[in-house]
Amino acid sequence: MKILFLSWENLGTRDVIDAMVRCGHEVILLKTSQEGLLGPDIGNEVASAMRDNSCDLVFGINYFENVGKAAAEHGFDYYSWVYDNPSSQLYTMSVTYPTSHVYVFDTDTYYRLQSVGVKNIKFLPMAAAPDRLSEQIAGFKMPGEDSEGFVNDIAFIGSFYHEKHNFYDRMIEKGISAYTEGYLRGLMEAQKQIYGVDLAGKCLNDTLMADMHTALPLEPTNESFMTKRMLYSEFVINRKITSEERFQMMSALGRTFGTGSGEGYRVSLYTHDGSIDIKGCKNKGETDPYLEAPKVYNKTRINLNISLRSIVNGIPLRCFDIMGAGGFLLTSYAGDMQMFFEEGTDYVSFESLPDLLDKCGYYLKHEDERKEIAQNGLKRITEAHTFDHRIREIFG
Repeated sequence: MKILFLSWENLGTRDVIDAMVRCGHEVILLKTSQEGLLGPDIGNEVASAMRDNSCDLVFGINYFENVGKAAAEHGFDYYSWVYDNPSSQLYTMSVTYPTSHVYVFDTDTYYRLQSVGVKNIKFLPMAAAPDRLSEQIAGFKMPGEDSEGFVNDIAFIGSFYHEKHNFYDRMIEKGISAYTEGYLRGLMEAQKQIYGVDLAGKCLNDTLMADMHTALPLEPTNESFMTKRMLYSEFVINRKITSEERFQMMSALGRTFGTGSGEGYRVSLYTHDGSIDIKGCKNKGETDPYLEAPKVYNKTRINLNISLRSIVNGIPLRCFDIMGAGGFLLTSYAGDMQMFFEEGTDYVSFESLPDLLDKCGYYLKHEDERKEIAQNGLKRITEAHTFDHRIREIFG
C-alpha cells in the first residue's frame, strides 16, 4: 500500500514511518507543520500530493479538520492516530465523514465520541519502539556530559504548564466571583483525590460557566461539537489541576527522598521551564524526547508518569516509552493499563500522593523486585505493543 504521510514535528513520526516500511508499505512524505495542517491551504496540498503520487490513503499523527474535509471532497481515505488529549480538532464535524478513520488512545474519549454519534472512531493504545530505544540507550552520549546526566533514583520528564497560555491564572487575574473561585478550588482539590473520572466535565453548571466566560471568553468554532463545558474543563480546569499536582508531587518527593531530606536520593525533573525550583529535586532542564529521554528512562530507578488530567483512562506515550526503554514505570492510575498490562508485574500505579510516597519508598529499597518489574514491562511491550503491532492493527 502506498501511504501519503503527513510529516510534522511531533513524537512518534519516525517510529510510525519505520514500522510502516517494515510492514511492507511504501511511504511518501508530505512535509508540513502543525500550523500548516491547521491552515486553509493544506486540503489542496494533500489532494495534489495524493494525485501526483498515486497514493492509496493519507495518514497522520493527530486529526486535522481541513485534511478531513479534503478527504471527503476528493474521495480518499484519511487515517489519523491521535496522541494528544485534549484535541479540539477531534470534535469537528469532518470527523464524522465516512472517509475519516480516527484512532484514539483513551477509552474515555472513544466512548464520549461514540455517544454523540461518531461511528468511525476506534480505540488504539499508543506503542513503543524497543529496538530503536535499545540502540539509542547503547549508543547515545550527551555532549559534554558523562552518563551521570541520565542517572536518577526518581525522575519525571514533562511539562508543568506554567506557560503564558495558562488560561486558569489569566481568568483569575481578570476576576471571577468569590463563589465561583471557591467552587473551582474545591472541585480541583477533589479531583486530585480521584482518578478515572473527569469531575470538571460533570460539575461545571451554566452559572459557573457564565461567570468564567465573562473573565475568559472561550467559544467552540462553528463546525465544532465540543461544548463550552468541555472547553473549560479540558483547557482551563484540568490543565491547572495537572500543573498543581505535578508541582506538589515533585515537591513532596524532594522533601521526602531528595538531597537534604535525610534519605539523600537523587530526585530529578526534566522540563523546559528553568524557573521551576523545588527543594530536594534537581531541575535538569529540557531533554530531547527522541535522543535523550530513552537513556533517562533506562538509567533511572523509578520513572514517574503523572498524567495530564484530561486523560481519564488512557495510557500516555510516556508510559510506553519508559517500559520500552527497560525502565521501571510508576504511573498515576490509568484504567486502560489493566486491559494490557498486569499491575505489580509489568508496572506499578499510585492513586494518591501518600500512595506515591509509599511506593517510591518501597521500590527504592527492593531493588530486585523493581528490576524484575522493569524487565517484565519491556517483555510485554516487545511481545504485543510495538509500533509494528499497531500498524498491523490499523491496516491488517
